[in-house]
This record gives sequence, C-alpha cells and structure tokens, in this order.
Amino acid sequence: MSNFKLTRRLFVSGSGTLLTLPWFESALENIGLGGLALADTNPRRFISFYFPNGTYNRSDQVTWYPPVGPLTAGTLSPVLAPFGSVMGDLSIYRDISIRASDNLQNQAGQHNGASVAFLTCSPNMNPNISFEHMIAAKVGKPAIVLQGNTADQGDAQADNAISFLNGRQVRGISNPGDLYRQLLGQVAPSAALALAGSSTNPVAKSILDSALVDLNQLRSRLGKSDKQRLDDYMSGVRSLELKMTAAAPGSPGTSSGPSPSTPTPVGNACVAPTNDAAVDSAAAAANGSLYLERMRAFNDLITIAFSCDITRSISVMLDVETGGRSLPAAPAGLVYQGADIAGWNNHLLSHFGHFESGDYAHSTPDGIPRCITRDRFYLSVVVDLITKLKSARDANGGAVLDSTIVHAGFGVKDGMHNANNTKSPPTLVAGGRNFLTPGQVFDFGAYDASDMFYTFNNILGLGMDNFQGSSKLMKL
Repeated sequence: MSNFKLTRRLFVSGSGTLLTLPWFESALENIGLGGLALADTNPRRFISFYFPNGTYNRSDQVTWYPPVGPLTAGTLSPVLAPFGSVMGDLSIYRDISIRASDNLQNQAGQHNGASVAFLTCSPNMNPNISFEHMIAAKVGKPAIVLQGNTADQGDAQADNAISFLNGRQVRGISNPGDLYRQLLGQVAPSAALALAGSSTNPVAKSILDSALVDLNQLRSRLGKSDKQRLDDYMSGVRSLELKMTAAAPGSPGTSSGPSPSTPTPVGNACVAPTNDAAVDSAAAAANGSLYLERMRAFNDLITIAFSCDITRSISVMLDVETGGRSLPAAPAGLVYQGADIAGWNNHLLSHFGHFESGDYAHSTPDGIPRCITRDRFYLSVVVDLITKLKSARDANGGAVLDSTIVHAGFGVKDGMHNANNTKSPPTLVAGGRNFLTPGQVFDFGAYDASDMFYTFNNILGLGMDNFQGSSKLMKL
C-alpha cells in the first residue's frame, strides 16, 4: 500500500488532457473505495476447438472428468494433469449431452453427425449456419475458420467441416501463412506512423505525448499497482488516438471515415502480424511433424485478430474425422505411461480404448494410455492459446482471455461407438472471467449443448430467442 496522497493539483496537472485519469488505489484508499474492479467494456469473443473421432471417457475408468467442484492440483484427471498452470482459467462441463449427434449416431459411425452437430446442434445433416457465423452476422465482423489438417478426404466429405454458412460447408484455412496474409492489411498502422502528422492529418503530436512529462512525474509517486493502472490507461489512450486518427477525413485508408473493415486497436497485442516461413506452405500443412508448430503459429495470429477486433468468432477443427494422416511424436511431458502416438493414425487411436472382439469391459494394455496421450497432444494447442490470450491485454488492462469464451471438446461421444457406459463427450470451456466462473467442474447432466449455446448467445448479446429450440439458461 502506498502512502502517497493524490492531490487535486497533481491530478489536474498530471492529466494534461481532456480525458479522465483512472482512479488509483492511492486516491481510493483515502476516500474508502479501494479495490474497484475494472469495468467489462471490452468486446466479447468466442472460439471453439473440435477434437476429432471421440475418446475414452467412461464411468468405469474416467480419463477426463475430475470430481465436481473446484479444479485443484490434487483432483486433476489424467488428461488434465500436465496443464495445472491454467486450471484456474477453465472449467469442465461434465455429462452435457449433444442430443442432435445422438440422433444421428447411425451416420457413418457417428462421425458425420458429430461434426455437423458440434456448432449447430442440427437435427439433420443439412444445417444452415453454425454458431461462429451467427456471432459474425450480429457484430458485423467476419468469422475465421481454421482447419488443422488439409482435409485429406476432399471437399465432398461432410465430416471435414464443423462450420456452415447459408447451408454450405465452410472449409477452414490450413496454412498459417494464408491467415497471416489475410490479417496483414487489416491491422491498424503503428502509433509512430499514425501520429506522425501530414498535410492531410493535423494530428502532428500525440495528446498523450504532450502530457508525458507530467504523467511520468505522477508515475514516480505511485505504488506498484497504481503504476500498472497508469500504464494500462496510457496504453488505452494510445489505442483511442489511433482509432480517432484512422477515422479522420483524409487519413490513410479512409475517405470520409473508417471503412467497415477498419479494426479497432484494443490492447497491447494489436500489432502487425509476422509470418513463420517454416510453416507457410500447403506441404507444411500436410506434414504431421510440423503440426504443433503450425497450430501455435495460428494461435499467435488468433491473438492478434482478437486484439485488433478484426473478428470476434473463430472455429478450429483440430483434425478431420476419420482422417488417415499419422500423428507426430508427442512432447515428452505429454506422454502418458510411456504410450506415445508417433506414427499412429488418429482414427485408429480412438478405437484402441478396448478390445475389438466385443469385450468392452476390459482395456487393452496401452490403448487407453495412448488415447490419453493423444488427447493431451490436442489439448496442448488449446492451452497454448489460453496462455497467449491471458498475456494479451485489452484497452482497460484486463486480459483478452477474460472477455473470450474458449470452447473445446469432442463431437463423437465414444471412440469405440459403444455408448452404453458413456454419457457424453468431454467438453471444456475456458476464459470469460468477466462473465463466467472458471476453475470449476460442473455437473451438467441435465443440460444439452443447445442449452449451452443458448446461454453463450445470452452472454454475447446475440439476441436469439432460442438455439435449436432451447431457451434454457445455464449458470456458468
């Protein structure tokens, strides 16, 4: 706690602009209002990750679900065990059903129906639109659709897509280089360029620069937490200046004002994207050994796209259903009981939880451990994004993650298609601390995925009166 008292004179002289400085604990404590939370004024975002082919998660040998209640280091399930550092930012939705997929379970061994129903909860194989595109239609910003594989079975396969728009499949981008080029022209110019001034741009000097000396004098007298608030405030003013400059008549890329595609600089992660030449090719997209490098490059670009407010909705298919591509070796820290996945076909992996002879009561010696390693491998991609969004800051200083719903899970209920002892596919939701309660395991056996998406709709302000017939709100 700082003993410094923020006087009216220092406050006025230190502000130097017509904008109001943030409240500091140093001042708030003097009037009994310490600990005031940051307002949730940031754009709300959504991203979904699809895990292919199902897994093993039965009540006789649970691999995904910890006990209901707070997620703690001592209660983590085998799949979650390597990711204890982010457990406070995610929740497990136990036993939530996907009835639409169940109704289509005879469609090619569940595979087609599971992928089609994942973001649509469609009761048939011809959905009109998936959830990420519903968000895009509401907010006026395009959705981004990503594909972890080159979809080696071709466009005709329904199980190669979870994304639908106007009744048609939307095939995802498989090459991070393609997303890089898509974003490059949409990111706002740097502060130096935007504020340099020109004959058509009268903003020759930043209003923040004009007060920088006074603000630095103020900063030197603040406590640690107040210094962070002031830094966040200054970053927010920079973002506002960039937005105003971009919107000014005669500014580069504008006519009488900003175009609909002009991004809003939100926080410190709104920077020009960079390209990873090592993964920028169609050949790299088909190279299993580069899978994690490619997906991490995608995550870097996703962070920029959210931070620059270019998009507010993204879907990612981590791999296709029934795909034939071999998986690379998992990082050593993700291998469970020595069962690596190097060279294994993803589809076959999902079927090795039990004997193929029909004896569903006993596991093969390494079948379930190998499924766990595979699940950890894919989950590491989601955790990588969670970590990056947590480090990225919005304009008010809050983490981008705190205003983002990160949804992830399987579409297929059971990798062996024997649903007698499997209530639902694993589902997790991370982020959204401004409107969700992360760090929990919820018993949602009384709910369906359509209820979850209807609740997401309510949180995101989409205004739907139902989602595939559901108007039931869940306490998340």
